[in-house]
Amino acid sequence: MLAIKLKAPVIPNLTVAYALVYLFIALWILPGYLTWDANLLVGIIVAPYICTVDRSRLSLRYLAPAVIAMLLAFLVPVRTMIFIAMLFSALLLVENCVGKLNQSFMLLLFLISPAFKYIISIIDFPMRLWLTTQIAALLSMMGVKAAAAGNQIQLAQCEFSVDPACAGLNMLIISLIMCLFILTHFQRQAGKQLRFVYLCALFLLTIGLNVLSNFFRILILVTFKIMPGTVFHDFVGIACLLVYVVIPLVKGTGPIVKRFGKAKASIRAPQRRHVFFTVRYPILHGLFSILLLFITLNLVSADKLMPNDHHIELHGFAKKEFDNGIMKFDSKEALIYLKPSAFYIPGHDPMICWTGSGYEFSSINKEKIGGVEVYTGLLRKGNDKIYAAWWFDNGETRTIDQLQWRWLALKGNKSFYLVNVNAYSRQNLQKQVKAMLANARYIY
Repeated sequence: MLAIKLKAPVIPNLTVAYALVYLFIALWILPGYLTWDANLLVGIIVAPYICTVDRSRLSLRYLAPAVIAMLLAFLVPVRTMIFIAMLFSALLLVENCVGKLNQSFMLLLFLISPAFKYIISIIDFPMRLWLTTQIAALLSMMGVKAAAAGNQIQLAQCEFSVDPACAGLNMLIISLIMCLFILTHFQRQAGKQLRFVYLCALFLLTIGLNVLSNFFRILILVTFKIMPGTVFHDFVGIACLLVYVVIPLVKGTGPIVKRFGKAKASIRAPQRRHVFFTVRYPILHGLFSILLLFITLNLVSADKLMPNDHHIELHGFAKKEFDNGIMKFDSKEALIYLKPSAFYIPGHDPMICWTGSGYEFSSINKEKIGGVEVYTGLLRKGNDKIYAAWWFDNGETRTIDQLQWRWLALKGNKSFYLVNVNAYSRQNLQKQVKAMLANARYIY
């Protein structure tokens, strides 16, 4: 046994000390990490109902995840890695000293964390393009003259964009949180608990229902020409969420719990422990606390860890380097950005950067230029109009597939860059993109 017998007054002091360390780390990194949006607020509201603690059982199940997360945070000391390491370490302390937490609460923490948003951002844009294509095809089958142009559905006299700000797509996390809330309710009623594999299956079902909800929501908005910013636009979104997500979950979760749920084990009386709960394996928790403090105090920006080849030059372009590793190449013909990209960074495409500069993106599409599939879009700001294209490039592989370039980067392939080419005409954009894809402009 690794447990060490300590005098009674020392034990609660250790518990408080470890808790204070995790609180300090949370206060250090969370203000600039968490996004206080509706998803987080709803998660905080339902957390007390979803969370249960079995104080009759202690667990070390988070030991391996905590060790792995700690090693990753040591190698990559950025906010996301430190947050994950701190979370697993804190969960290990709670389950090792207080009691075992239910799995629904663990999933809730994951849903409201930025890490889940990063995962969603990888599939968000391809999903919007897919929805646009499918809805336009269905409208055409119904005899309506409709065509998909990237994220836009073009009708006779109207254009509808499926944008990231669209409330329907942003309701995915809310849908999953509601799924956990509904599941917790029926599990308490039945006195049963779904196994993790069935819980994951229920999550996948909820995601599918959310996609279905978005499909019909967009279809209704386009068919009846309901424009954004109106009361009816929001009403349709909420109505579709209720009809296609909430009601099916309410009707179907109960029978699923009764059929596949496992009866909860009888809860034993909790063992007598110290008023502050006995600290098991104090040396282990002490080591975790010291390592987390050290890593947190050496926190660095993700941009500082990204590869940056200072030898890259583009023929005919003036070069400017920024502190975050981005390289800007400017000429009379085009404006080109190269942003170093590591596999662990969140989605950060030109739609985020240019929108932050006051531009509006439209006509976003997949397009083949020079035999390579790239994203293209049109930027507008007042009378300014800029044609943009972007893809991920490591000199050998050019792709817009998020999973592909991240997997290759994780395996240790050459460093990837997000390449963003911008020009004042579509013809010039294609010319510049072809030159970049052919490596004709690079000087090392």
